[in-house]
This record gives sequence, C-alpha cells and structure tokens, in this order.
Amino acid sequence: MNPPDERRLEGTALPARLADLDTPPAALFARGEFPRGPLVALVGTRYPSEQAVAYTESLSRELVQAGVSVISGGAEGIDTAAHRGTLAANGVTVVMAPAGFEHPFPEENRELFENVVACGGAYLSLVEHHTPATRGIFFQRNACLVALAHVVVVIEAPVRSGARNAAAKARRLGRPLFVVPYPPWHGKGQGCVAELKLGARPLAGVRDVLKVLDQQRLHPLSVDAAVESSQSGQQSLGFPETLQPHSAREALLETVRRGASLSDEIVAQTGLPVAQVAQLILTLRLEGVLVADPAGRIEFSK
Repeated sequence: MNPPDERRLEGTALPARLADLDTPPAALFARGEFPRGPLVALVGTRYPSEQAVAYTESLSRELVQAGVSVISGGAEGIDTAAHRGTLAANGVTVVMAPAGFEHPFPEENRELFENVVACGGAYLSLVEHHTPATRGIFFQRNACLVALAHVVVVIEAPVRSGARNAAAKARRLGRPLFVVPYPPWHGKGQGCVAELKLGARPLAGVRDVLKVLDQQRLHPLSVDAAVESSQSGQQSLGFPETLQPHSAREALLETVRRGASLSDEIVAQTGLPVAQVAQLILTLRLEGVLVADPAGRIEFSK
C-alpha cells in the first residue's frame, strides 16, 4: 500500500508525453506536483569538472528566471547541480528517479529530494516508495526523463555514460538535443564531442533553449523578454551590481589582456562568480574571441 503522500499514476493519469515511448511505463509513483509549463532536461556525468557544475547551476537559474522548469535524474554530479541550481533560484524541478522515495539514489541526496517536493516540484519513480534502485532500471528511467522533457541538454559526458544514453533516447523521440561543446583533449566531455558528430546542436547559452521552446509555442514569454527577465535577475544570483553581462564580459577580457590565463585567476581579479566566468569563457570561445591550449589556459585567438 502506498503512503498517503505518494500517488500511483496509471492510464490517463500518466503524463501524456510518455505515450511517445515504444513501451510506456504501466505506472509512475509520484510525490509533489508535476509542472505544467515547459520542462528542460539537464543531464551529464556523475563525476563532473568544477566548471561544468558551475555552468549547470548557472544555466538552471537562467532557465528559472525565464519561467522554465528543470528535470533531471537525481544522480551525483550534473544532475544534482541542476536540481540545486533550480532550487537556489526558487524554481521548480522534477526528479525522475531510479528508486523509491524511501530508498533514494544516492542516499546523500535524501534531503535534496525532500526539498524538491517541499518547494513545489515532483519526485517521480518507476517503483514504489520502499524499492531500492536496481541495475536494469536506469535506462528505463532515462527514457521516461527524456520523454517528459521538451528540450534535452547534455552538459558534460564521457564517451560511455548514462547521459549519452539519454541523448540517444532524445534522438529517437525527436526531442531537441543540445550539448555543451568541449575541446578534443577534455576527457570528461568527449561524449559531447561525439554527440555533436551525430547531429546534436551546440549550446551557446540559455537563449538557444528558449528559442526552441518558443518555436514549439511552449514559452509564456517572447525569447527576448525571457532573456531580459533572466538577466534582470542576475543581481539576486550574486553577480556584482557594477558588473552586469556587458561589463562582466569587458572585465574578463581586460584580465586576459593583462595576462590572466586560468579561470581561477580571472575570478580572483574580477570578483565575478565562478559560474559567470565559466559561461563567459565558453561564449567567447564559441565566438572565436578566445582559444584554450591543451592545459586549459586561455588567450586571445590570433
């Protein structure tokens, strides 16, 4: 028997998008409230770099500022960063879990999952509350996670990873798929390089995601209004008042001109948050303004 705060969803009570799966689940076990608006999946490795964690948290917050909810799998690493970043911005997030609520996977995220539900989000699983995760359920979990999402973003993933399994599901289901580009010498991101070869779209920032949602008529705001809303909330995310996006970009470039070549040096010299520096460096590299050597040191392109 299910506890009073867990609902068994089956038949017409299941989210309609699960019907896109070849074999939809017979039931989902839910706590909390499933969001009605656009839902973006953020997935990646359980063993991410610090820059990837910072970027995930930043992207989550920008999505929240634009009125979007975030779904992920509750695992260590990128999944956890996605949930935490969303909650930090007072947003709604969904955990598509491989285990019952009373046997969280990982156990260290028990409090996080409780907070997700308490803050208006949802905890969904394919098994009842008393059931631990089993090896065979993770791919099923990934399929449901992707089916529920309107857009899928892979932040950082090695060649062999659950995130790449999610990316394969996204291609099969026709879900828009973005990946954060990585240099070929960055081992933690080689799965992203492989996904780009398979046709995934490179992600330059939140605007890319919002444009796709807008094309699907899923976003409550125009893209420009949503981005403006996201940027207007940056001060509450800890960005210095005198260093909004344009000024932050110029401050970063000036430190590089003065010889800073590592993100830690830029953070120390500008006072900008790690997440903002990571995102600016990525954007400037995609624009061809900056390049990085095999050791990760950046400089102006020649």
